[in-house]
Amino acid sequence: MPKYIIRRIATAHCKRGPARCEKCRALDTTKLCLLDVAPPQPGMIQRRVIDVVTGSAKAFLEFDVARVFETEEEARGYAAEHGIEDAEF
Repeated sequence: MPKYIIRRIATAHCKRGPARCEKCRALDTTKLCLLDVAPPQPGMIQRRVIDVVTGSAKAFLEFDVARVFETEEEARGYAAEHGIEDAEF
């Protein structure tokens, strides 16, 4: 299982998301983000989750946003430089 992945996700203030949180509604945009899918203290802190498919297995993993990219080119460059293979642009 990779430690970092790149996905386009909705920015949010908390795990409840824009449907239930006014602050999240104000941030309701999507951005390319570097996600840490192996954060410290798993299960001990409330975090958002994302579904990740590796091989034929699908898993729901909690994540922390490690970095937000301004452009797709920046995200592609970062993925190439750091060997991140699991990236969806």
